[in-house]
Amino acid sequence: MELAIDTSTVVAGVAIAHEGRPLAEIAWRAGYKHTKQLYATIEFALQQAGASLDKIQAVAVAIGPGSFSGLRVGVSAAKGFAESLGIPLVGVPTMAVEAFPFAGLGLPIRPILDAGRGEIAVACYRDAQGRLEEIDATRITTIEALVASITERTLFCGEHLPAVQTSLATLGPLAMIPPSATLPRRPGSLAALAWQRLERGERDDAATLQPLYLRGPSITKPGPARTAKKGS
Repeated sequence: MELAIDTSTVVAGVAIAHEGRPLAEIAWRAGYKHTKQLYATIEFALQQAGASLDKIQAVAVAIGPGSFSGLRVGVSAAKGFAESLGIPLVGVPTMAVEAFPFAGLGLPIRPILDAGRGEIAVACYRDAQGRLEEIDATRITTIEALVASITERTLFCGEHLPAVQTSLATLGPLAMIPPSATLPRRPGSLAALAWQRLERGERDDAATLQPLYLRGPSITKPGPARTAKKGS
């Protein structure tokens, strides 16, 4: 069995799978409370799958892009399980998890996530004989620049899609937007992609696997100290 953990964004997910096929999967809107909710959700997913932690033989984790703090929680947890249980660790880009349900349609797939500051994170995948192949690496851009770059019919998906649908609609028939694209990422997709890597003999080193941070943490600098007025 495999444990899949995704805390990339405000939508988090956990799955218990057997050879990449989900036995139990839970997706929830975590906000920025991943630490408080993750371990309890893993325990619940194990119960739903009729499994226990000692039956887990590999752990998969979504490595981003996404929330700085959320990614740290998920990747740290996955490393902890891999090291304590002595099992393989497999990292999977969050963009690939977003794209996976739409593979096999014969179109370029562009997942879109919120990058903050009025920008988006976008990548591009295509189906290569049943395997997702990245053809454009994840980058930060604006929705206007992305729309201007599209020259062929493209399937758009991703958590941030509802916020940019109006802009994508200006592409007319070049933009394919499946109704299910507005649903949360499925942790079962993460489990399936991780199993594909395991079957190819691929795994990651817990000592070197790092999240994909497109930006550093958002830190609000303190303002200048105020001097209290006399008599106040």
